[in-house]
Amino acid sequence: MSAVLVNCTSCGQSLAESSRFCDECGTPNATVQAAPVAPAAPAAPAAVQAAAPATVRGTIMRDTNAGPGLILVNGAKKTFTLEQHWLGAMAPQVQMTVDVTLDAQGEVSSVVPVNTSAEDLEKVKDMAKKALDGGAPVVMAYVDRIGKPVLAAMFAVIVSWIWLPAVSVTIMAGMKQSATLFDVLRLANAGASLENFGQMGGGSSGLYGFICVLAMFAPLLPTFLKHKYAPLGYCAPLAFLLLTGLGIYMKIHEMANAARNSMRSFGGKGLDDMADAMMQQISNALSIGFGTYLSLAAALFLAWCGAKAMLKSR
Repeated sequence: MSAVLVNCTSCGQSLAESSRFCDECGTPNATVQAAPVAPAAPAAPAAVQAAAPATVRGTIMRDTNAGPGLILVNGAKKTFTLEQHWLGAMAPQVQMTVDVTLDAQGEVSSVVPVNTSAEDLEKVKDMAKKALDGGAPVVMAYVDRIGKPVLAAMFAVIVSWIWLPAVSVTIMAGMKQSATLFDVLRLANAGASLENFGQMGGGSSGLYGFICVLAMFAPLLPTFLKHKYAPLGYCAPLAFLLLTGLGIYMKIHEMANAARNSMRSFGGKGLDDMADAMMQQISNALSIGFGTYLSLAAALFLAWCGAKAMLKSR
């Protein structure tokens, strides 16, 4: 098949259709089309592209004191090391909140502690204020129901029984040993006598202490229990004080009788006077402390409140 001839547009010279330029004048052959441009390759699917690192919030479940640490991230546990991943100025601690950077495979790339910002502090303050605003009216309502004078008297009883001296014993000249009401109850529970008062240790008050605590808070009973005999709870501190005082008096009286009988067994009735003198010295060594007077005054006030409540209920 022969080649197709065409004429040059400038000089009219014949040339092959496939020639790009005229051999005589060099004019480009207008019949020659430009070579087609190859289409661009399609972009790679999104699944093939590498995922960018993601930063999520996590909580340290185990520190790095004994090996790799453990972080809870989006419900999954991931390990990290102090040397490779930790970027904080202080050592990681359990329950610390951190920002965790995960790589394309979802593994830990870096761990940075979260510093509490001013905005976070404001949020905490707002939450505390809301809780206080919500709880304060409830507390004040109970204070009004119980009565501020009753609460003040209860506070005086509790402080005097636990921290203030209820009784003092002069062991020797210039040397005294004081004890609170709870200390006396510990002595009673341990079966100790006044001879061991100076060596009084800790110990437990046992059942005596339990009854003492009940007597402390018994004045709250009329507020929460609607019963005609509930106001008797106001009288519980005074009753406990009187029973405790009676028990101490009976203990001293028992000691006096035991000493008198012991003297008689050795020297007959002639030593009775010596036994009486010894017990008189023991009585003189005992003195009532400020805590007893304060608790007695508060207990009397509470008993008076109970009497008024009983009369009002009738």
